[in-house]
Amino acid sequence: SPSVLQGAAEVAARCLPAESVGGDFYTFSRLGRGRVGVMLGDVASHGFSAALVMALVMAAAGIHAVAESTADETLTALLDSISGELARTEMHLSVFYGVFDPTAGLLSYASAGHQHGFRVPRSGLPERLEATAPPLGLSSSGTIHRREVPWVAGSDLLVLWTDGLVEARNESGEPYGEQRLLERISVHRGESPESIVRAVLEDTESFGVQPVDDRTLLVMRI
Repeated sequence: SPSVLQGAAEVAARCLPAESVGGDFYTFSRLGRGRVGVMLGDVASHGFSAALVMALVMAAAGIHAVAESTADETLTALLDSISGELARTEMHLSVFYGVFDPTAGLLSYASAGHQHGFRVPRSGLPERLEATAPPLGLSSSGTIHRREVPWVAGSDLLVLWTDGLVEARNESGEPYGEQRLLERISVHRGESPESIVRAVLEDTESFGVQPVDDRTLLVMRI
């Protein structure tokens, strides 16, 4: 729950499984000295089998996020601990893990195949946070890297979602799409994360999406 951050950041998130359970997940960590960690991932499936892998990943993530010092080390340790299960089930997942240091004005992150992460500034165009490694289950420990981007505390937004949100189609077969999502977020960027998430999900309903995959959206200001 975002409540673990205890006022260290403004966060809103929704996770909407396509079935009774799903494979999308997010989690947060307080890392000391004002630093905050946020992880969001998407197991490449949905339903019960994806939920089992998701539960395993979340349990391991809670351990490694506080034990490792950098984002890439955390994802590497996570991969090492679940690689056997991923191989056994022939599954993989995309995952983004970011560590905010508001004092230094930096976001340090590692992204294993997760293409749906953006920094949205108070004004100007959203900046894609490019993947720094293949998805977990398709990568090896030495291929996970990290990247640092400047961060304007109290202003910039971190926006993360899973592909089920933008790939959902309406009755005409038109996908909701990344551009439509980013435009909606940009219109509301000055509002609270909760208001932004609510506006996006209301827009998807108006668009008439008929989801076939899990959908998750997370908006964070720190």
